[in-house]
Amino acid sequence: MTEVRHEDVAAYALGLLGEEEKAAFENHLAGCGSCAAEVESFTAVGELIKGVHPDDLLPSPPDPQVESILVRKAIAERRRRRFHRTFMTAAACLVVAAGVFLAGSSFMGGPNPDSVHSPARALLMTGDTYSATDSSTGVSSVIGLEDKGWGTHVALELKGVKGPLQCRLMAVGDDGRSEVVASWGVPAAGYGVPGSPDPMLLHGGTSLPQDELNHFTIQTSDGKTLGTITV
Repeated sequence: MTEVRHEDVAAYALGLLGEEEKAAFENHLAGCGSCAAEVESFTAVGELIKGVHPDDLLPSPPDPQVESILVRKAIAERRRRRFHRTFMTAAACLVVAAGVFLAGSSFMGGPNPDSVHSPARALLMTGDTYSATDSSTGVSSVIGLEDKGWGTHVALELKGVKGPLQCRLMAVGDDGRSEVVASWGVPAAGYGVPGSPDPMLLHGGTSLPQDELNHFTIQTSDGKTLGTITV
């Protein structure tokens, strides 16, 4: 269906509408007295404009105050409408594309957000890494270290643990001093186990310099050791 606007009065009076738009506007005029009245006034001016041959205006340029203001207004309105239609079409395409992407992501499933931790993953890729697997608990872990002016930046990847548990990572120095690097909760599904294969990633820090670190321990809140990583 062709959209009809009151602003089309000037374009209609000056013959700038296409056949479909013209027919639609004429149907609109049958029920709109205000537009019909405007068409009469615009038509009179339009006839004056159409009666002027372009050659009659040369060599002097037309006065900008009496130049075809109505024509410019009508053309500007039509351009605005074309831009609006183009914009809305593009927006609709983006909405459809986004819907397809989200639906596909939902259908295929994404990684566990606990396993997508950029700072920890980056440190495990670029830092000094140490790994261990505890034969009694089955917990495997990887530690990533980065020396800092304030101490040591630490990243942990943890697998083979089921919950629910409250855990902490302890840093132990060569002199026996220990500090909590980070603490977290393990949900019932666990991490890096059947049914929940993604590991847990987190990062933290200790004031102990990297060259003074001896090992790290992963403990539960009641003091049970799940794993030890020597550095």
